Amino acid sequence: MDSRFVNFTEIDLDDGAFEIRRFTGSPRLEESLDRFGILDPPWLRQNGRQHIVVDGFKRLRRAKENGAQGAVCRVFPEDCDGRELWMRRIEKKIFERELNPAEKAQIVSTLLGLFQPGGIPPFLLSGINVSNRPEVLLSWASLSTGGPGVLEILASGDIAERAALEVAGWDKRSMDSVLSVLRTLRCSASIQVEIVERINEISFREGKSGADIIEHPRAREVLASKGLNRRQKTQAIRDLLFELRHPRFSSRRKQLERRIVALGLPHGLKIVPPPAFEGNDWRMEISFTGIEDLRKIIDSTRSIVESDRLDALFEPGPRRDIG
Repeated sequence: MDSRFVNFTEIDLDDGAFEIRRFTGSPRLEESLDRFGILDPPWLRQNGRQHIVVDGFKRLRRAKENGAQGAVCRVFPEDCDGRELWMRRIEKKIFERELNPAEKAQIVSTLLGLFQPGGIPPFLLSGINVSNRPEVLLSWASLSTGGPGVLEILASGDIAERAALEVAGWDKRSMDSVLSVLRTLRCSASIQVEIVERINEISFREGKSGADIIEHPRAREVLASKGLNRRQKTQAIRDLLFELRHPRFSSRRKQLERRIVALGLPHGLKIVPPPAFEGNDWRMEISFTGIEDLRKIIDSTRSIVESDRLDALFEPGPRRDIG
C-alpha cells in the first residue's frame, strides 16, 4: 500500500463493491470537508488503469462536488487479498463510531460471504455487538437483503433491533409494511416486539402474511387518522391485534360491555369481570366525592341489584380463545 495523489479521472466512484451505506446524512462530516478538506486519506484499490473505492466514498464524492481535481489516497495493489482488505475496511468502520442497524446488517451479510458462520473473527462481531449464533447472523443478513427501503428505515433509529430481527426472513412486502408502521408509531422497543410477535401469531394461525394483518382496513383507518396522536394510534393498533389474536375473548368482552351499558348503572359505579373471564371474582367499584354522593349512588343502585337485570351479565358467552 502506498499513499499518493490520485486524480478523479482515475477513480470509479460508481463502483460500490466495498460500500457500506449509512442511509443517513452526515452534516458534521460535510461541514468538516467544506472547511478543511479531506483529513483522513480514503482507501483505493488498483483495478487496471482505474481505482475502486474501498473506504471514503462520502469524502471523495464531496470533494469532487466542491471542485477538487483529486485527493491523496492510500492505494492497495490489485493483487492484495480481498478478504484481508474487507477485514481492514470493516475493522476501521467499526471502531470509528457507533454504527446504525442498517450498517450492521450490511457488515454481517458481508462477513457471511467471507467466512462460515463459526469462522467470523469474534472481535468483529463484538465490535458491533452482534451474537455469533448462526440464527442471529442469518437474521441480520436477511435484513440486508431487504433492499434500500428496509435499510433506510433501519437507519432512521426508529426501529428497535430486536423488533427488526423478528421480521427478518419475512417476505419483502410484510417486512416493508410492518417496519413502516413501527416507524410511524415510534413506540418503545418492548411494544414494537409485542406488535411484531402478535402479527406473527395471527399470520401463522390464519395462514396469512404479516402484511395482510397489519394492512387490515381498521389498521389503515387508525394509521391515517388525523385525530389520534402516536400513542393513541399505538394503543388502537395493539387493541386491534389483541382482538384479531383472541377473537372469542374479544367478542365476550364487547358483549359484556354492551350488557353493562344496557343496565344503566349510575355515574360512579363500575362492574369489573374476572381477569380473562376466568373464575368468579367479579368486582363492583364505586367512585364518589363525599358521603352524600355515596348515598345517592347506593340508592340508585338498589333497584338494579334487587331486580333480575344483573342476571344478563352472567349468561354464558363464547368460550375464551386460548390459542
